[in-house]
Amino acid sequence: MAGVREESRARTTAAILAAAREEIAAHGGGGLSMRAVAREVGMVSSAVYRYFPTREALLTAMILESYESLAAAVESVRVRRPDRRWIALGEAMRGWAVERPHEFQLIYGTPVPGYVAPPETVPAAAAVARPFLAVAGGVEVAPFAAPRVARQMEVLTEVAEGVTREGGGAVLAELAALVGAVTLELGGHLVGSAEPADPFFRALLQRQVDTLGLAGAG
Repeated sequence: MAGVREESRARTTAAILAAAREEIAAHGGGGLSMRAVAREVGMVSSAVYRYFPTREALLTAMILESYESLAAAVESVRVRRPDRRWIALGEAMRGWAVERPHEFQLIYGTPVPGYVAPPETVPAAAAVARPFLAVAGGVEVAPFAAPRVARQMEVLTEVAEGVTREGGGAVLAELAALVGAVTLELGGHLVGSAEPADPFFRALLQRQVDTLGLAGAG
């Protein structure tokens, strides 16, 4: 009986998360309504709170699920040569975002008003960065050797083997550029210039390969 109850709870939890994602797709993270989610699943709103005690808990579950999905997408890249691997990782991130734009916006877009991400989201975000850090986290890029910056990047040395503070900072900067480019694309801000965005994004990745000194490595 316990197994049946666990399966039933897992199905209901999945249904609630799916309904919540539909709400976010329609209204954004700030418009997430527990009452609307309950109505979509066919439950009374009080029943939803037995699965997610607060709206924030539901948002956190969705964020963790999205990070896990994106991490799986980038970790699935099997290219070994560093320069090509960086490009493949960037393309995997963008491909995931284009397929799941509302999930990408949930984890990298405008913060949801009143929501503060709890500590458990930090390792989930690090899992996305880990494959990128594993490729280029050992590079030496002078600006990131500045003492104040290097101290800030110390935490990145624990995310993947062989990461230095300088290399971690450089990778973080390039990841910020990737996220920014995807955000512009999803928001329609490249219309009239870099549209379609494929050549622009490929050029960005190639520039990053050069900046990080990965060209011809391996």
